[in-house]
Amino acid sequence: MEKICPVCNNLERKICNCEKCSAIMEDKGIIQEYFDDYTANMEIDDRNEFCVHIYRCSNCNFYGRIKINKILV
Repeated sequence: MEKICPVCNNLERKICNCEKCSAIMEDKGIIQEYFDDYTANMEIDDRNEFCVHIYRCSNCNFYGRIKINKILV
């Protein structure tokens, strides 16, 4: 068995509210995409028990990091 991120694999949606204005935030992808050159063929760094996603508030433009717990498949 392996652990995967349920959000990356479209098994779940994570609804997050902005800590600044309480509006619903939008998932902008995994944090790894923001630090390195990324292509769809690249392997995702899966060493942790969670996957960190960047969420952005469309109301106030606040960005937040959200840890998504990985699940066994």
